[in-house]
Amino acid sequence: MLEKPSLIRRAAIGKTIGLVFGLIAFFILPMITPEVTLTFRFGVALYLIMMGGFIGIMGVFTYHPVLHMPMPWWVRGPMIGGFMMLVLWMIAQPQFDAVAIAMFGENSIFSSGAWSIVDGLIIGALMSFLATRFGGEGKETVGQ
Repeated sequence: MLEKPSLIRRAAIGKTIGLVFGLIAFFILPMITPEVTLTFRFGVALYLIMMGGFIGIMGVFTYHPVLHMPMPWWVRGPMIGGFMMLVLWMIAQPQFDAVAIAMFGENSIFSSGAWSIVDGLIIGALMSFLATRFGGEGKETVGQ
């Protein structure tokens, strides 16, 4: 079940990386902004775990059927991670803005919570790289 290539292994690697980043966010957020709620912290942690699982499972698709172009790990992971973080930022924009202002100041270029989308791109790339490296990719992962 966890042999290479394996879809379960890809998902497990993605979820593990999501858990690591989720725990980091869970414990660091109150140090940055004490007014961040426990619900927001849990939400971010669970969302990162879900993003890792989704990126792991999407490793089956190495070719885009509509655009007729290959989807290597360095396209697939950042695209999914950035889009999922965009959705999270749109849902919880005031909380992300408060964290960004607390970290960088109100008049900084980084004072918008939208910079969390860049975090999603980077974390998505890391998840996709490690899942592909240690779990394989493509149709051969489905049979295992």
